Parts: sequence; structure tokens; C-alpha cells
Amino acid sequence: MTKRAARPVRRLVGAMAAATLVAGIAATAVMPSASADGDKLTTWTAVNIRSGPSTDAAILGGLYPGQLITPDGPAKNGWTPVKWNGKRAWVSSQYVRVAGSGKASSDVADSTASSGKPGSMATTTNLNVRTGPSTSYRVLTVFAPGTKVSTTGAVKNGFTEITYKGNSAWVSTQYLTSSGSGGGSSSDLPKVTGTRVATTALMIRTNSTSNFQSLGDVPAGTKLSITGVTKNGVAQIVYNGAVRWVNALYLAKPTSGPGPSDLPKVTGTRYATTALMIRTTSGSDYKNLGDVPVGTKLSITGVTKNGVAQIVYKGAVRWVNALYLSTNPPGVGSDITGIPGTGLSGLTKRSKELLVKVAHRYPQINWYNGVRPDSIPDHPSGRAVDIMLDNYKSQASKDLGWNIAYWLQNNAKSFGIEYIIFDQKIWSVARSGEGWRTMEDRGSDVQNHKNHVHVTVNP
Repeated sequence: MTKRAARPVRRLVGAMAAATLVAGIAATAVMPSASADGDKLTTWTAVNIRSGPSTDAAILGGLYPGQLITPDGPAKNGWTPVKWNGKRAWVSSQYVRVAGSGKASSDVADSTASSGKPGSMATTTNLNVRTGPSTSYRVLTVFAPGTKVSTTGAVKNGFTEITYKGNSAWVSTQYLTSSGSGGGSSSDLPKVTGTRVATTALMIRTNSTSNFQSLGDVPAGTKLSITGVTKNGVAQIVYNGAVRWVNALYLAKPTSGPGPSDLPKVTGTRYATTALMIRTTSGSDYKNLGDVPVGTKLSITGVTKNGVAQIVYKGAVRWVNALYLSTNPPGVGSDITGIPGTGLSGLTKRSKELLVKVAHRYPQINWYNGVRPDSIPDHPSGRAVDIMLDNYKSQASKDLGWNIAYWLQNNAKSFGIEYIIFDQKIWSVARSGEGWRTMEDRGSDVQNHKNHVHVTVNP
């Protein structure tokens, strides 16, 4: 197949958009080997992946919502072991479930439970009350912050059993605290000495030590009441009527940063063609303020240094990788102008719309094949696209291929996809319950779809 000269392939960078659920998630994507969906788990939100079964363990990276991962043994105490870059890692069981089953991984794999003494606790935030110990169980009601609950002593899968209207119910353990510490009168609280603003999505912690519990994140720009006390790099705050802690590095005075008159002139608008990191400076000493999603409209100043472009973002000067800025919104419509390949003009409207989405999500792809002669009608009819991979025998290229294949699979309904083929495996909507099925050896890497991802859309 004809290919244009290859351009350098960039490193795939992922964004963790669900900041209110996951704090500090590293932008690293999992690229699992293909197997039947029954052997896979999937995430229903962005979630940290850690070196051990604890929030104290180091964060190794993060998983996208809907991403497939391979389990590496039974879940234990609310944590599921998974395969990560050839090693064992851990994710919170409440955020993953068996692919295609709708069941949480903890429902299938974790039968362990601990039992302690009954007692009284208080909620630290709005908290779902469920019929069982996982997020797959029905929500009975929602408790307000500071609600006192009676615990039975049973804990399972990261959930605590409580008594609700005389019956058993379950709530997430991480959003409970010892009775009374979820609220209290103002006389019990330290004096507030000032206000600071969160410069990024900021985790609320229960204490200043390494054994803290995360109470979720507040978005960038949130005003927080500080007490002036700082320990271990975290600042004490009064939040929702209780003493809490946040990373002091990401707090700023409300008046800090340039005002409107101090900002450079905006000269135009660009769109992020991938999840794009917001940086504090243009140098190597920058701080990562989190990612903006694909398609984010950004105000540029026309200044570029060290390959990063200066922007005005949320009332401050920031910087982003200039390589992934576009003058047009990404992945919209069926205009394939500028997309490299052969036989693309004869594609159907639906195929062109899919091609545009792929091209903007994966700008490192250098060539696509569309209409061509074939005994199977998909390509001649314009319903099929081959997404070609550079250096396809390399592990990085194979990982990229599976990332594309799984992304297409997860969006098959909205994209109108009929089936996908990659690496001698096929997945189809009609037989989705069977997962990725191994195909017969057709005699070459091209025929076995090892150098490209094939996708056919419905008429």
C-alpha cells in the first residue's frame, strides 16, 4: 500500500478530565493486549492507577473512562490488581467493572470483608446511600455533609455498612469520618486568617499526613479559607465546617497574577487537537496545571518559545504545546481537506465524518486508505477506512493501534461502526458479546491487519 513519507511520531499523551473524582492523575494511557471482553475490566470514570492497594501508594498513571484493562488476580479490600506495563498495579474497585457485564469488579472478584465494632460516623460530603457495597447497587438516598450514621462494623470493597431506616445499607468509606468531625460548631474550629484560590483542581484531604483520605477535588478557582498552618507541604483550611488540608503549592492569593490591564494582547484563537497540558511557564521549570480536553478554544498572544505557545487562560498568562493547536475545531463535520491518504474522496459521508474524528484525535497518523478494489465490498463502497501505522512492528506502534481500536470500539454506536479489525483480531457490533475474536492467518502482515486498523461503518 502506498504511503507518504513518515513524520516523527509523537508520544501519546492522555488527559484525565474527571478532576472532581481523581486528583493528580498522570497522563499516561494503558495499552492492553487484546483478549475476550470477558477477560477484561473497564473503567467508568477517570481513575488513578497505583503501585499498591492503598491511596498512600505512588500514582503510576491514570485510566480513561471506558478504558479496557486486564485484571491480575482477585480484588482485595476494595482494590483490584491489574497488569500495567508488564507489572502488577492497583486501581480502586469501585471505579472499574467487568467489561460488557455492568457488574463492578468487586462484585465478581472480591469476597473479602472486614468486621469491627459498631459505632457512629459522619459524612464529609454529599454521599450516596446504596443497597450493596459497590457503585453498581441502587442508590436509596443521598446524605448531606455532616449527617451522622450508625455503622455495623462491616466493611467491604471500600464501602461501610450502616443502618438506614432499620435496614442494611452501604456508603463509601472514604467519605466518612469519626462522629462529630464532619461538622461541629465554629468554636471548635481554628481561626481563619485569610483566603486563597486553588490554581488547579485541588484534592481535599482529611489530615496532613501520608495516611490521609481524599474527600474529592474542588475545581480551579475555588476560594478556600486558610488558618495559616502548614505541615508537610499541605495547608490547613476550614472547609464545609471542618478542618481539612490541601497542597499548599497550588494556592494563590485572590489578587495574585496579572490583572486584565497587565495581560498581553490576544491576537487570535486556536483549538486543542488533543488533550493539552496547561503550563505555568515556557521553560523546563513549569508546573503542570492540568489538561484541557480536545477541542478547547484557547486565546493566543502570538508568542512562541521553546515550542510552546503563550495563551491567556483563566485571567493569567499560561503556555501550551504549539504543535497541537489548530485554527479549526477538531473532529467536526466531513471535510477531509488536508488529511493524507488515497481513495478518501470516494468515502461515504459517515466514513468521512469518522475519518475526521480519527485524524484530529490521532495527529501522529500519517496515512489513510479509503476506496480501492477488493473482493469484499467494504472498501469499494466507501464504507471502510484503513488507519495506517508507521513502524508497525514496534511495540509503541502496536500500542497506538490498540488504543485506536479500543477507542473506536467504545464509540461504535455514536460513530455508526459495523466492525473493527486489528492485529489479526476482529470485533463487531453484531457479536460484541464475544469480544475480540482471533481471525485465521491470511499469510501476510497486511492481510492480517497488523500494519493498520481497519474500520467499516454502516451504510
